[in-house]
Amino acid sequence: MSGEASISRRPAALITGASSGIGRAFAEAYARRGHDIFLVARREDQLARVATDLGRAHGIDAIPWAGDLADPETPQRLFDALAALGREVDVLVNNAGFGVPGVFIEVDWARHKACLEVMTVAPVRLAYLFAPQMAARGAGSIINVASLSAMLPPHAGGTLYYPVKSFLLQFSLALSAELRQTGVNVTALCPGFTETDFQAAAGGTVESVAIPRFLWSKPDDVVAACIRAVEAERPVCIPGAFNKAIAVAFKLMPGPIARYLVRGDA
Repeated sequence: MSGEASISRRPAALITGASSGIGRAFAEAYARRGHDIFLVARREDQLARVATDLGRAHGIDAIPWAGDLADPETPQRLFDALAALGREVDVLVNNAGFGVPGVFIEVDWARHKACLEVMTVAPVRLAYLFAPQMAARGAGSIINVASLSAMLPPHAGGTLYYPVKSFLLQFSLALSAELRQTGVNVTALCPGFTETDFQAAAGGTVESVAIPRFLWSKPDDVVAACIRAVEAERPVCIPGAFNKAIAVAFKLMPGPIARYLVRGDA
């Protein structure tokens, strides 16, 4: 991170998984709103290009920070790096994640562990680190990118993904209730069919279902809907009428039928 960022008085957004897809769309959206952007991802070269593009296009500080959230110490190192710059975070977007295709017992444990670290431990740790600063200021937003999968029954091949996303949704709702009186808003974003790089490696998730492309959302539209939800202080955002309809339908239908429809055991 560049020390130049420490002199800025602009609000700041920290976005994990920021090098592409929904994460990059969040970076673009908050840069347009005049936020400095701290971009976190593993792909250092791509992250640096995104930071350069954002800085030039919007006249803000866009600071890349290459780190692997599968390492349990990465959230603390990230927090310490910002503290060394004298910067606090106004918007935290926990977006990093990946799917784990395959049968649970046939996948290396290291891959499962990385999934749990990136999509459960890291978001909770980052919220734990940055929420106290927000609460002390009486303002701030935490966005946890869950999934429409959080509202559907799990099935074979989605052994971790569905439960992990359900955890993120429930964690967000609980944290929202706890922080409501502090001025800090917590929103769980639950996108479904979205045009990103994720689908290529997301076997066994709701995003891999054969849905006509015209029903898929674009990352910019997903992010715009989420930011509107954040500004309205709504704890859950399901972008798109089709995805909302799916969430309602699965909530109302009997469990055996729901499990059958997502290729589970009826």
